[in-house]
Amino acid sequence: MGLCKYVAFSCPESGFHFPGNCAKAPPMRFLIAFLLLATSALAASWTPYANVRYGIRLDIPPGFVNDVPPPANGDGLAFHTSDREAELLVWGNDLAGSFKEEALGRAASEKQDRWLVTYERGNNLDLARPGAGWYVYSGAKDGRIVYAKAVASCRGTQAIHFRIEYPEARKSEFNDIVSRLAISLRAGPSLSCKSG
Repeated sequence: MGLCKYVAFSCPESGFHFPGNCAKAPPMRFLIAFLLLATSALAASWTPYANVRYGIRLDIPPGFVNDVPPPANGDGLAFHTSDREAELLVWGNDLAGSFKEEALGRAASEKQDRWLVTYERGNNLDLARPGAGWYVYSGAKDGRIVYAKAVASCRGTQAIHFRIEYPEARKSEFNDIVSRLAISLRAGPSLSCKSG
């Protein structure tokens, strides 16, 4: 009992800390199986979204629903939580200018709408290097938080986006959701991307 009582994950017989006696600790294979099942159950509750017009791929968080018809132009969808306190917009667009102008212009528009944008970051905005450019910004206004990400696609002629807005009071609840959204946004094959 000595070592198990004081140091977490220290039970030599199982490799895992279990309160009390090491002999009572479950075998490590059972703990690994439980963790794998729990992880897959949590991952399964996210829903993949794909937009064929712009090739958007994004994992939609559990509890977000789309209950309005998609727009006629097929550029994206709007999702919200059942209490309608959080909203997630997902869309793509053809670029009129450069990706850099588009990304910085959207952040500037939020600032003009009185959002206090406190975080902005991008990579390869001018698309001078191989790989897609991306841009993110985050801010707050009237007790709400906004986080948005854009990724250049279709050889720099299009962009895909998501924008999530939620109550500042629920920030800790949304931190992991925003992280997963940011990681999962990617461009896939697009019907509107002209080859050439």
